[in-house]
Amino acid sequence: MSTAPSTTRGPLAHIVDALRIDNHQLLVETLRCDPRYPSNDEGHHNTVMNAGDAAAGDHHPRSAMDDAAPNNTHSSASHHFTNSATTATSRQRLIFGSDNLRRTILHQVIARRVSVTFDEGETSSTTNKNNTTTADTKKSKKKNQNKSQAEEEQELMNELNEELVLSSTGGGRCEIVKCSEVLSPLGDGSLLLSSKTKSSNVKKGSSKNPFDDGPFNNNNSTIEEEDEEDDDPTIITTYLLRGGGFDIPSVASAALHRNRIVSSRYHQHQQSRLFRFVFLPRMTEMERLLLKELGVQDDIIVESGNVVVSTATAGSVNALGGGAVNSLESVPIDLIPLDDDVLSLELSGGSGSVESLSIDRNSNSESDKGGGIGSSAAAASLRHSDVEGCEADVVDVVARSLLKLQLLNQGGGGGGSGGAAGRGVGGESDVGVIGRVLGLGPLATAVIDRMMYLRLEEDRMDAQADEEEEDDDEDEDVGEYNDEEILENTTAVGVETVASPSTGGGGGSSSDNGSKQPPIQALLVIDRKIDLVTPMLTPLTYEGLIDDVLQIQVGGCVSVKKSIVEPDDQTEQQNQRARGYDTKNDSKVLLPLNDSDPLYTEVRDKHVEVFGSFLQNQAKALKESHSQFTNRETARDLSEIHQFVKQIPVFTRNLRSLKNHIHIAELVKSAAEATSFRQRWQTERSMLESESQYDMLEDLIASGEPPYRWLRLFCLQSLTSNGIKATRYESLRKEVVQTYGFEFLMVLNDLEKAGFLRKRETFFMDSMATSYSTLRKSLNLINAEVDPSNPDDPAYVSSGYAPITVRWVQAAMRGYLGLDEALKELPSSGGSGSGRRWIDIEQKSPPESLVEALKQDRGSSLGVLAKKLSDSTGEASGGEQQEKKPVLLVYYVGGITYMEIAALRFLSKRSSFPYSIICCTTEIVNGETLLRSLSC
Repeated sequence: MSTAPSTTRGPLAHIVDALRIDNHQLLVETLRCDPRYPSNDEGHHNTVMNAGDAAAGDHHPRSAMDDAAPNNTHSSASHHFTNSATTATSRQRLIFGSDNLRRTILHQVIARRVSVTFDEGETSSTTNKNNTTTADTKKSKKKNQNKSQAEEEQELMNELNEELVLSSTGGGRCEIVKCSEVLSPLGDGSLLLSSKTKSSNVKKGSSKNPFDDGPFNNNNSTIEEEDEEDDDPTIITTYLLRGGGFDIPSVASAALHRNRIVSSRYHQHQQSRLFRFVFLPRMTEMERLLLKELGVQDDIIVESGNVVVSTATAGSVNALGGGAVNSLESVPIDLIPLDDDVLSLELSGGSGSVESLSIDRNSNSESDKGGGIGSSAAAASLRHSDVEGCEADVVDVVARSLLKLQLLNQGGGGGGSGGAAGRGVGGESDVGVIGRVLGLGPLATAVIDRMMYLRLEEDRMDAQADEEEEDDDEDEDVGEYNDEEILENTTAVGVETVASPSTGGGGGSSSDNGSKQPPIQALLVIDRKIDLVTPMLTPLTYEGLIDDVLQIQVGGCVSVKKSIVEPDDQTEQQNQRARGYDTKNDSKVLLPLNDSDPLYTEVRDKHVEVFGSFLQNQAKALKESHSQFTNRETARDLSEIHQFVKQIPVFTRNLRSLKNHIHIAELVKSAAEATSFRQRWQTERSMLESESQYDMLEDLIASGEPPYRWLRLFCLQSLTSNGIKATRYESLRKEVVQTYGFEFLMVLNDLEKAGFLRKRETFFMDSMATSYSTLRKSLNLINAEVDPSNPDDPAYVSSGYAPITVRWVQAAMRGYLGLDEALKELPSSGGSGSGRRWIDIEQKSPPESLVEALKQDRGSSLGVLAKKLSDSTGEASGGEQQEKKPVLLVYYVGGITYMEIAALRFLSKRSSFPYSIICCTTEIVNGETLLRSLSC
């Protein structure tokens, strides 16, 4: 009884699994171990060095690839301190830098995802190889129930504590006693409770958020209620912070909170207390100096499990007596697999915005967006690079993540021997290196430049290490960075568990490892600034509309009222009351929106005109499948009955999923059929046709259109018309101030700085050609003839408009042939990198700089390259041809929209498109989150 669409894993399933396992193990090992008690094992390296060098990534004595390498070795070879010096239980209190970071860690790192195939009711688990049965069995018992977010998170923490206990060695144990606290975005050292805790925990003392209509909670009084944890010196306080310079306010807030505890409590105790500042993915020198300026000394610095600075090790802890020990730690968790074909750095959020204090935003609306701390996941990278001028931070974290992917790309995930893998990225072998690299936009150029520089640094360090080995053969591999060891551990932990379709498909001979091609053959890096139009538009796919109406949270979940997905379930509410939950205030359930739900995988990219009938057909098929077996007139033997019984859990799970999506689809479709929605879509389409809609903008602001919905249209008008007339701009700006408040003057200024708004001072006719109009004609952005029910063009995602970036991906297949004028419209910059509008190069081994690579002749177009690769692997047909496609990694720097993800998936599935596309991004954005990120 097949009750769900068959879902197969993507071409990079082995890399996705390795990343998930790696991220989970990195966090577990970090929480389990105590940096005050470093291990003295011979194979471990414990170098004391200058603190400034430890925080600066480029001058670290180890390889520049250390932060980019897949750290499955963290738990085995490179984690260089023990979990405890005694047999006592180590109790930790987790405090998160932002609620968005908390969601990401809980639901994408701590949670052990199960990738579901359901062809015959089987599941493919991507869990930690240790302790896989206990947690997953418990989780499966509640698989058929919609759990509230509080229940879901409590269950995750229980599983984490079980795993910490089971993984503890030497008699020591670790326990997480609290994980519901988030640092206040005000940067004053106060704490907020997660929005999903009980309402009784929410303190009084609200104020008005200038950027929203809802109240926000300034929890300056929360410290007094934290006395139980603050008073106990045995509890380790661990601050989990977004590193890389992306969330400076939360770093300052963590330091102030620590100082408040120390100054008011430490003199009462004679026992030293540990404060851990854990940065994801790494601590910068600026962050270290900020902590030092705020009184947090770098007693211990830990980089990827290596204690590189320590003035408070086992020998000196007892001598310290009372007071505090500070441990500054970098944990290289960067890429988060949201789906098999979507990887994200999840840079969204941070505590830089007062707006993240918003509580229950739109709580009186049926289309509640979740509310709570950081309910609006602001996009961090675009503001960081274009408004705050910290482009180098964004460039560095993206470049390092690309190096990690190339290291995992070696041997297609199937070849495992260290000899075949060679020296790794930039070493003696070019296995795993992405051969063809393209970039569109100045930030993309800067990323590629940085990536190639890091490869050169790695190669230089390898050569230096080889020379040292030749000079001194004694104590081989003691304390040295070992690429081969990393590759072996990576393969053992996760890379080899799921064979790559490109190399592990049928008929594969294992005779020659070198003949195996790595799955990722091409890379296209896209600067978000080459297409600011698409995020301003309203998507018309199921997933895009859920994000627009309900807002998909960071981490790939949506929080909806229980009354929406279970409108008649009074019994469940009574059960919740019996368990002590307040059903009035804790009445939301958390639904995952990812490839763990096979039905969602099938429906997420459907058009609004189609997904209703699709779900209806699924319901009919489910009913028929059940009725066929329960038909009493048909005789059944024991084997068929046994098979049916095995399918009952799958059937129940699919039925629950179907009910959830039917209710969500009804809500989303009702919003899409509203008059205001249709009017907004018509206004957007007129602007896309380069028509002026100033009168409509004035009418909308007069009628009280929500500020960020109005700003999306205002920015769209500017982007498609080469700016706003000066007189019109001044008039509309006055209306914005009068309607929404003077605070929005700063928002408008930041939008101008980021390129969303432009005021036309000189004479310019509306009918004159603009940058957008040139792109519209050259790239054929408008295709009004596309059929949403049977699309043949990516333009179906918005009923006739194809995202600019997706058209550039299509154009890359032809080598941008005939698009000279369109290429001139790409933004340029004189900043870091080459400042070029676009580049197309080949990565070679040994590595070379971008300047040298640009001197070489360009190879054939991506389309021709894919054909050559296909010819070399032999002919295939049907689904086999789809599996054998080479992989094109499309990396969006500045965020990707669900509209673009749907369009790229559409291309990837077409047999005429030569590549399977994997999306990688700094974060997932929409028009509102992108504009709110500039409201700090």
